[in-house]
Formats: sequence, C-alpha cells, structure tokens
Amino acid sequence: MDQGDAAVWAAALGIAGTLAGALGGAVVQSRAVRRQVRDQEAIDVRHRLREERRAAFAAVLDRCHEVEATFSPIIVAHARPDWDDQAGHRELWAPTNAAMDTLQRAVTAVAITGPDSMADLASDIHEKQLAKANAMRLSAENFAQRVEMFGEHSTALKEVLHTYIREARTVLAAPAR
Repeated sequence: MDQGDAAVWAAALGIAGTLAGALGGAVVQSRAVRRQVRDQEAIDVRHRLREERRAAFAAVLDRCHEVEATFSPIIVAHARPDWDDQAGHRELWAPTNAAMDTLQRAVTAVAITGPDSMADLASDIHEKQLAKANAMRLSAENFAQRVEMFGEHSTALKEVLHTYIREARTVLAAPAR
C-alpha cells in the first residue's frame, strides 16, 4: 500500500470514527433528555396530586363549616315553646340536608384523591356531622336531652376534625406517591 492509499484509509477511518462518536453522543444525549423529561413529568404529577389533595381536604372542612351554619335556625326553632315534634319541618331541614349532600361529595373527592387514611377520616367527619344533625332531628323525651346529645356529637366531631387536620398536614408535607 502506498502513501496515498494509507492517507485515504486514515481519512476514511477518521470520518467513520467521527460519525460513530457523533451518533453515540446523540444516543447518549437523547437518553439523558428522555430521562430528564420523565423525571420532570413525575415531579409535575406529584405536584398536581398534592394540589388536588389539598383542595379536596380543604373542601371537606369548608363543607363541614357550611353544615354547622345550618344548625342555628334548627336549635332556635326547637327552643321555641310552640315547637311541634310531630310536624315535618322540611323547610327547616332543607339547608342542612343540602349541606350534608355537598359534604358527602367533598368526602367522595377525598376518597378519589387519597390516601385511604384521609378518605376514612373524611367519611368519619360526615358520619359525625350526620349524628349531630340527627340528635336534633330524632325524637327525644325533651329538648335538654337533644341538646346533650348534640353536645356529645359536637365533641366527637371536634376530635375527628383535629385528627383530620393533623393527618392532612402530614400527607401534604410528604412526597406524593
């Protein structure tokens, strides 16, 4: 082989090496970019889930306060001397029933976004609110007994709300899974 052939071969090998290096670099770079995109997508999903959970957790508390606001007119009506337990009082209970329905929808949103521990606590809040409403709705021998039952259910509700808020802070502070 003469010097001309050697030069051609050297140039060809140099070009092939350059192309192989460029292709290899492109493959490595594309893998790195795909990994980075996948990692960023996972971060975005975790962030979105955390925000959805925060909104769902807060909605339960907001709906709970709405239910509480409906109790005052009921208590005032029960305290009046002309109160009739046998009357239907549907119009008096309509706001409470509607608020309980919205609370149930908020509980369902927590069940969807998770985690299960928060869904269980949200469901417990709904049950405690319903028990509290039923303390005034159901017949008891006298108004004082109703108020006593209402107070007991209020205490139980406060306890579960305290636990719910504490657990919500823990869930929202932890990385979403």
